[in-house]
Order: sequence, then structure tokens, then C-alpha cells
Amino acid sequence: MGGLIIACIILAITCLILLIQKYLLNHRIRKLAEQVDGFNSGNAEMLDVALQEDRLAQLHNGIADLQLSLARARQLNTEECNRTSQLTADISHQLKTPLTTLRLYAELDNAPHMDASLEQIQRMENLIQALLRLERLCADGYAFNFAPADAETIIQEQWQSLQAIWPDKKLIIEGSAHIRCDENWLGEAFLNLLKNACEHTPADGVIRVQLERTEAAFFCIIEDNGGGVASDELPKLFQRFYRAQHQSKNGAGIGLAIVKEIIQRHHGNIIAENGKHGLRMTISMPMLDRNLTNS
Repeated sequence: MGGLIIACIILAITCLILLIQKYLLNHRIRKLAEQVDGFNSGNAEMLDVALQEDRLAQLHNGIADLQLSLARARQLNTEECNRTSQLTADISHQLKTPLTTLRLYAELDNAPHMDASLEQIQRMENLIQALLRLERLCADGYAFNFAPADAETIIQEQWQSLQAIWPDKKLIIEGSAHIRCDENWLGEAFLNLLKNACEHTPADGVIRVQLERTEAAFFCIIEDNGGGVASDELPKLFQRFYRAQHQSKNGAGIGLAIVKEIIQRHHGNIIAENGKHGLRMTISMPMLDRNLTNS
């Protein structure tokens, strides 16, 4: 009888030890997961080295090594972006001075071709500003501030600035969407897309915008009735300096490249297709709750 009692006590102690070990293991796993999630969101430091000698410690130290490599890569990327931003600022400063001088000389000389010269100088200035803006975007040189916004309101505000230039064009917006974005930058993307549509539609052209928001993503389709472009040109529209054959030669070919970069900074994508009556631009963006600037 006494032996049975001792066996039961040993079994109970063994079960208790196993339960404690399981609890401690689950606690360590939960804590590790919280630390990893905190690091990914930018709200926690890197993991310290685990001193235990078990498989979970090996996983812990492997993640710590990975975080260290990621932190180094982030630091190198930040330094490279800073160098690029400084370079673009220096280039901008160096180019503005001679262009300003050329403009002054052209105005003072009052030559027969002064108007044409000033027009070309202005075109060069616009091209330089657009290119430097694009390069700084690509170099992560601008801070994006994400906050709730209404997509329809952003589009309507940009459309108002185009109405004075194209009073006979018509904008039709279908649907609505409350999204999380950088309102200023996304507004610039919409402005460039609407301007592009206006430039390549008839005088009484129509631009249709469809908005849709699901639990996981935001979708926006902008379609015009300008006839579209050749199918082999569609993949090239977002390349810098590329202009489709029917496009005006006065443009710099930078606007759509800036649009793509802005959408990508929102972790989204944009594609160009030929619709039934003209060019169709489709934007898709994930709707994430946390601040995308830390992503």
C-alpha cells in the first residue's frame, strides 16, 4: 500500500513538473513572438542572446542574428538614402543657378527668338524639378505621414485644380472609400493620373473613376475615353522619360513614374490596360492598420 502511495506521489510530481515546463515553454514562445512583432513594428529593441541550451534558445538566437543583419541593412539603406537625398539637393542647387542666368540673358538680349528660348528654359527647369523629385522619392527622401482620409474628397480636390485648364472635360466618380494614406502624396498621384487623362482625351472627354474598399484592400480604376495606346506600349508607360506615340512632346515623361513610386510607397501597385474606350489605370493598395512608415 505504501509503495502505491509513493508511486502516485512520484507520478503527480512528474506531471506537475511537465506542466510547469510546458507553461514556461509556452511563456517563452509567447514572449518571443511579442518581441519579434514589436521589433518588426519598430516599437521594440533587438532580442538579447539566449543562454539556455535547448531548441527554443537556438531559434531565439537565430532570430536575434537575423534581426541584427536586418538592422545593419536598414542602417546602410538609410545612409545610402541620405547620401542620395543630399546629392539631389546639390544637383538641384548647381543647375538652378546657370538656368536662372540663361533666363536673365535671354530677357535682356530681347532677341527675335527670346520667347522660344524662355520656353525651352522653362521646360528644362520643369524637367529638372520633376526628375529630382522622382529620384528623391526613389531614395526614400520624403517622409510619408499616413492617416485616415476619404479617397473621393482627395480626387475631387485635385480635379478642381484642372477644371480651369479643361473646363469641358467631365469627371464621373462611382463608389467611395475611406482609406489610410498620405493624403498629400496620394493627391499628387491622382493629380498626375487625371492630368494625363485630360491631355489624351477629346475636348469634351470623360474620365470615370471607380472606388472600392474591402476589409483588406483599396481599389481605384481611372479610365478615360481617349482611345488608349498600342498594347506594346502599356508596360513602358511608367518608365521615366517614356512617352507614348500619341502623347504630347511637351511633357517630361516623368509624371507616371512618380505616380508608380507614390503607390509603391503605399505598399500598392498600379497597372495600365486598354479599356473599352481608352486607357485604364488600376490601383490596388493594402489597408494596414499600423503606420506604414515603419514598414
